[in-house]
Amino acid sequence: SYVDKEAEKQLVSSLKPFIPNVGFITEEDTIEQEEKEYTWIIDPLDGTSNYVHGIAPYNVSIALTYKKETILGVVYDPLANEMFTAIKGGKAHLNNEVITVSKRGELKNSFIGFGIPYKMDSKAETILNNTSKYFGQASFRLNGAAAIELCYVACGRYDAFFHSDLSPWDVAAGAFILQQAGGKITDYKNGENYIFGREVVATNSIIHSKIMKGLINL
Repeated sequence: SYVDKEAEKQLVSSLKPFIPNVGFITEEDTIEQEEKEYTWIIDPLDGTSNYVHGIAPYNVSIALTYKKETILGVVYDPLANEMFTAIKGGKAHLNNEVITVSKRGELKNSFIGFGIPYKMDSKAETILNNTSKYFGQASFRLNGAAAIELCYVACGRYDAFFHSDLSPWDVAAGAFILQQAGGKITDYKNGENYIFGREVVATNSIIHSKIMKGLINL
């Protein structure tokens, strides 16, 4: 949308001076896409459909990588005025307060966020039709803003989150914040290709194997 593009232009122009010869990976392609030693990964408006329809949540997501390793993550929800942050070697924070993942160890009564591809496919239909079968008595939410939902896992609001069709700018910042808060994130094969591989499974780490078992059935 116009709002996405204008927001991205402003973010790029603001961030570019901080690091010489920095690369950018962005959603709206307002600047040449190139990964360099230092690279900003930006989603100027995650949850665009929510924003357009005047509902929450939507957010800004910014990550900085150094030699392909994330070293900084920021996710900001302007409606709630909540800023999730993390830096390499430090803890994760929400508005300057340290956050950690939940300690729930069972799927029963767990609170799980999930996403489906923008264009519905058979896999998405399977997920929608079989959540209770494969994940027991968990409660599910579909909010449409992956970056902030990863942060919900980081601060213990969600116990887990999974999605099968994401882009690097949806994932990079929130994944890093989650990890610094003690959580675990993988792809659907329990591997580490979650930033560029589209599939994401994020949990409090305790129930990760249980979530993976359910996803294998899907």
